[in-house]
Amino acid sequence: MDFSEIDFSKWTKAHWSLFSSLAVGFFMWGIIASIAPLFYPQVNQVWFLVVPIIAQLVGDLAISRLSDIRLGRKGTFFLTMGLYGTGALIIFGVSQAVVSGIISSSSPVFLPLVVLGIVLGYLGIEGEVPTALSYAGETMPLSLRETMLVFLPNFNNIGAMVAAAISYLTYYLSSSYLLELRTLGILAIVMVGFAIVMRYLTPESVRWLVKAGKKEEAEKEIKYFVAEVKHVIPGGVNKVSLGFRYAFLSIIGVSQYLTYGLMAYIIADYYFHGIVVDEIVFIANLGASIAGIIASFLVKYIPTRKFAVLSFLGGTLTMIPILLLISGVVPFSLGMFYVILLFNMAFSELGWATRTVLEPLLMPIKSRAFYIGLIRVAPMLAYAGSLYLTSGFSATQFVIYNLGLWALGLGGSLAWYYKGYDTNMIPIEETAGDTAYIERKE
Repeated sequence: MDFSEIDFSKWTKAHWSLFSSLAVGFFMWGIIASIAPLFYPQVNQVWFLVVPIIAQLVGDLAISRLSDIRLGRKGTFFLTMGLYGTGALIIFGVSQAVVSGIISSSSPVFLPLVVLGIVLGYLGIEGEVPTALSYAGETMPLSLRETMLVFLPNFNNIGAMVAAAISYLTYYLSSSYLLELRTLGILAIVMVGFAIVMRYLTPESVRWLVKAGKKEEAEKEIKYFVAEVKHVIPGGVNKVSLGFRYAFLSIIGVSQYLTYGLMAYIIADYYFHGIVVDEIVFIANLGASIAGIIASFLVKYIPTRKFAVLSFLGGTLTMIPILLLISGVVPFSLGMFYVILLFNMAFSELGWATRTVLEPLLMPIKSRAFYIGLIRVAPMLAYAGSLYLTSGFSATQFVIYNLGLWALGLGGSLAWYYKGYDTNMIPIEETAGDTAYIERKE
């Protein structure tokens, strides 16, 4: 099949439904991923932060594999919605039960039910992410592909920022974590309802259908993603082994995933108290959200290798003034810390943008979603280990650890700069080494 019809098509109604569907999913990710860190002060046990990561790993690997071999991109979304929709209902239901006096917050079933809701939410959301990135990479027009692979995942930051704002307001108005849980639960339920409608209207990935041997269905679906096609024969890319691509993505994944999680959430939980926890989460995700919007417009103009280096170089450099503040070399000011954290998290978003662009574009179609999930195993395991490791650190040691992680990502991006290749405006079959799937008209 000639995929250039998709690659060089103009924007269609099907693209709008796909955009809306993916945006809601990433927004939900930000909401659900924020619940455990925001609720952490009520538990104050590291296991409460680690347990959801196990659910992430299961969703990452099992659900992404199902997407590749059986469910497809669209079909997977209904499974993941069922999981995080159920999780949201449990979180809302248990908080409402406490408010109604059915159970008390000291009841032996309260915390396990909250954890169950969070686990189901993480299982569904994290299982959806590799599928969503695969779907976007396989379907968006080349002229907008990198933009969409940055702009859409940025709804994760917006969701986290909204969750932090809700937590801040409920704490300020009532100091009630139950009101926070109920509000976040209701918001999640409403968003699931919207997602169901949009995902019903979204066609299946044509590239996945072809890979699955369903060419007749692919012929029916492709018409929804095609309008005024202009055939272009792009240049090729350098040959780089799948092993090197995987290693590079795993290294920058460890760097970006840990530095974001530790600086946007965990530094607040470990070293600050009260409403400052909510403020740090909000500021961090505000910086990431603004940077995500800017990056979505820049990424199509900057070669991806340079974009990667600039992202991790900026993150490394902005950690230095944070270290000077936290260590006391410069007198600590909460306002100054917020300003520098905002810029640091902006570069974290650029690192995240590097990942969301390159993960789907460098992995082969036969197991794209699963490979993206597999890339995330190392970051998740490293993050779980880091939660325990850093819980015994001083604040200065914590920041030094983050500086080292940024330097790791910088090293990985420099290695890719010299040995890798740019992916801008090149069909996904070529960037991923799937030349067997290319049938272009010469």
